[in-house]
Parts: sequence; C-alpha cells; structure tokens
Amino acid sequence: MEKKQGIFQKKSYGFYVSAVVVLLTIVTMLVYIDAYGSNERYISWLGVGFMIAGVVLGVVLSLLNLGDWATAAMAICNFVGLMQYITKIYNYVVIVMVGIDINTLSTQFISCTVLFSLLTVLSIANIFFKQAKTKEELVK
Repeated sequence: MEKKQGIFQKKSYGFYVSAVVVLLTIVTMLVYIDAYGSNERYISWLGVGFMIAGVVLGVVLSLLNLGDWATAAMAICNFVGLMQYITKIYNYVVIVMVGIDINTLSTQFISCTVLFSLLTVLSIANIFFKQAKTKEELVK
C-alpha cells in the first residue's frame, strides 16, 4: 500500500481531473451507445473506438508518468469522437430543423450533445493543468 501511496503522492490536481475525464468519457460512450447503438444511421463506431483508444492511452501514459502526453491524447481522441458524432447525427438535426418527421429534439440527442460538449471542454482544459508535482512541492 505504501508504494501505491508514493505513486499518487507525486500526482498533482491535473491527474485527478484526468481521472474525471476518463470517467466522463466512459459515461459519454455508454450513453451514446445506449441511445443510438441500435441505429446504424446515427452512431459512429469509429468515434467510439477513438474514445476507447483515448481512455486506454490516457491511463497507460499516466501510469508511465507521461501525464502531459496523456491529456493531449485523450483530448485528441475525444475531439475525434465528437466530430464523428456530429458527422453521424447531422441528418437527425436536419430532419428536426426542417420538421420532416419530428418537431422536437429527443432526450437522447440532448443528453449525448451535452455530454460530448462537457467532455470536449474538460479534455481541452485538462491539457493546461499540472499533472505532476514539482520537486519543490514533493519536498514540502
């Protein structure tokens, strides 16, 4: 247990934000798959794959004490996931805006859009957070 505490002792607040980004990525993927997984027209499995790759890269790089690279990898992968979501959901938005089939946005669309937006903003902001403590901070 002492060794694990030593690993986390070197981490700064950005590391914990990265953990939140990982959890939010998983939640976003699960909501997206649940909402549109059965409708191939609106789900991008490529985007989900990029988000999974971002989680794996983020965790591995963070464990290797490469937290700055981990945040960049997660931000890029989550942004690609967002772009894939936008590409696939575009037809749905057009149908709603023109009023062809339905006149209101669905709860699934709103929840996925909010989660993807929060995830992207938090991922990009996390790039600028300090991931590890400096030597001076460790001495204190």
